[in-house]
Amino acid sequence: MNLLELCDEQIVEKTNLSRKLTIGGKTAAYPVYRIRLDQLFYNDQNDRIATWITQYRNETGNVPLPELSREAYNDIIERFIIDSNPSAIEKTKNNIALVNQREPGVVLADGRIIDGNRRFTCLRLLQKEDRVIRYMEAVILDTSTKTDQKQIKMLELAIQHGEEQRVDYNQIDMAIGAYHDIVETGLLTIDEYASTTNIPLNEVRRKIETAKLIIELLEFMGVDKQYHIAREMEVYSLLYELVPLLKRCETEESKQKLKRSVFSNAMMKSFSDQRKYIRNVKAMMDSGMYASYIKKQSQIADELEKQKNTQPITNKKELDTFVRKHEDIAEDLQISMDRSLLQSKKAQTRAKPAQIVSKSLSMLMDIDTRILDKLSDGEKDKLQTQLHKLTDAVSLIQSDVADETGKAEVNAAKSLNEAEKKPTQLLLAKRKKEDPCICCEEVAAITNLNFTLFFSLIQATKQQKDTADCWVYFIDKNGTALCPRQQLHLDAREKGKVFFSLNSSASSLDKCYLVIQARENGDNEAQQLLEFPIKISFRVEFDF
Repeated sequence: MNLLELCDEQIVEKTNLSRKLTIGGKTAAYPVYRIRLDQLFYNDQNDRIATWITQYRNETGNVPLPELSREAYNDIIERFIIDSNPSAIEKTKNNIALVNQREPGVVLADGRIIDGNRRFTCLRLLQKEDRVIRYMEAVILDTSTKTDQKQIKMLELAIQHGEEQRVDYNQIDMAIGAYHDIVETGLLTIDEYASTTNIPLNEVRRKIETAKLIIELLEFMGVDKQYHIAREMEVYSLLYELVPLLKRCETEESKQKLKRSVFSNAMMKSFSDQRKYIRNVKAMMDSGMYASYIKKQSQIADELEKQKNTQPITNKKELDTFVRKHEDIAEDLQISMDRSLLQSKKAQTRAKPAQIVSKSLSMLMDIDTRILDKLSDGEKDKLQTQLHKLTDAVSLIQSDVADETGKAEVNAAKSLNEAEKKPTQLLLAKRKKEDPCICCEEVAAITNLNFTLFFSLIQATKQQKDTADCWVYFIDKNGTALCPRQQLHLDAREKGKVFFSLNSSASSLDKCYLVIQARENGDNEAQQLLEFPIKISFRVEFDF
């Protein structure tokens, strides 16, 4: 069938409209025709619906679409188009009902739609509603998918990525489409794809790398090439950001471990925010905690592989069942990340003094001593004063470092009674599974009776609450309060802070204890008891 040979006012009618198209590098105005809807059919090779086609094949046992009648074929594809963006379909449908079709589509002579799937869908829906025969306006190209497949694909891409500004183009559909056209079929070179779509060459390469990871993830989960699952999981951003992290791995083994870790977390849905998760992975790679983190993740991935071998997965339903059944694995993956992040934060805090000293030394070395002779007497006196202060500060820090080293040696050499180290008046309270962990962000020495501490909330599992209420206060080793008890409300999305003012008696102590007490705890119970050393350079004998 050739639509151009059916020019009849009942089937195909030429209009006085035209549309400019660029085909084979040449731009020309092509006439627009009115074509009866039953003469047209969707293009199952369109990248935008490629993942929906895989879903259909999986759900129907791979029944070939071409074997269906045209009406049945169109009905199936129509459902895909509607489900991909229902709101956009409704909007376009209302516009066509109000002012008719405004933008012509593009079809081949056999009726295959190259551009205008959504318009065709809306016209079909309106036809079903009012039972009036409708027509679609479109350019008819006298060509076939067999003889001019490359040119047709380039035209399709140019329209979808250029004229339509990539509207509603799912990123996974785009990546898999590029991979199919460039890698699998070799229909286009990477340069041809980039120039046709007006996408930078490096970005096209990254999309292809992302597509490869999508394919690997599906294989890892046991649902090979079921791209609709990747679309439903919305993993594009996750895998797109994984590409540069893999390039940082020095060996193939380290690459595989990282991929295996990310795939395990994606499969088990251990995170709610994939962008935050991949940022945390990057933070691990930037810190000294990555080795221990990836080791623990690999151990959990081994357990996941073991469970997959006992419960084979071949489709979306089996995958969902597996994930629900093994929520403990997802929890272990999440706890592994949370613990590593906490340890990394502590390590960064410990490294900060050395970093500050190193930076200060570097700045001192940048001083050009040749200008010292040119300074005035007043400027020299000011410089000398600052140098004395610097020397005093260095001496003080050196003294503290030596003191702490001495303390560590003494503590390692002798055994202390537990009653001497911590107060005995408080009991450790039982914590409910849904209660999150409250973290005091800096456990440093107290150098002033008045100070502020920052607190944060850590959720180790999805079941734990994202808020917490508690009491905080300081006590001495005998359990005597050193400050008033204060209420603290914490939210997982932001930090909390509390200002403390200790009694003057604290200045004579060498240590005290922060009590974190849940609201439902008894007076003799506490969720946490944190030891704080006291290093106040003078003692207050009385209150002012």
